[in-house]
Amino acid sequence: MRDESELPANLDEDPEVERALTGLGRFSPRQGFEDRVVGFVRVPLPRWLRGLRDYVRSLTSGVTGWALLATFSVATAAAWVTGAAAAVRYWDPISVGARIVARSAVSGFREALSEYVFPAIRMGWGEATMWLAGLGLEPGTVLIGYGVVVLICLVALRWLTAAPARTRGVVDATQ
Repeated sequence: MRDESELPANLDEDPEVERALTGLGRFSPRQGFEDRVVGFVRVPLPRWLRGLRDYVRSLTSGVTGWALLATFSVATAAAWVTGAAAAVRYWDPISVGARIVARSAVSGFREALSEYVFPAIRMGWGEATMWLAGLGLEPGTVLIGYGVVVLICLVALRWLTAAPARTRGVVDATQ
């Protein structure tokens, strides 16, 4: 390896290089070239954020990620089963209320809402609130908790089904 450059000291004064460069056509990359190149550009994250990212990835990948997703999926299924059980348990009032609302829709939708639907919703909400209070839970807390469970399931499923990093951005040369 040599330290000396094989190029002339000043390229502007070399007529041979000037002629060779002007004789070349302009390079025009194929469509998508810029996207492929920019796809490999990485902007480094701060150390604390990299650590947080790696920690979250370790929780949501491999066996741990599948175990968490299975746990949250079971919790989601339990919530649906609880809702279905409540619907079966209170089927008679629900069906009677639905029949009354259907009949009343002809005479006036607003009257039906104010006389039958809203009181039924209030009564159902009151029973649900009393049942949750008996368990020592607040309804708002249960709804927020269930929403968090759903979001965590979505994020975990997204990370678990993402393409591996070694295959992202790979260009298929056979096309």
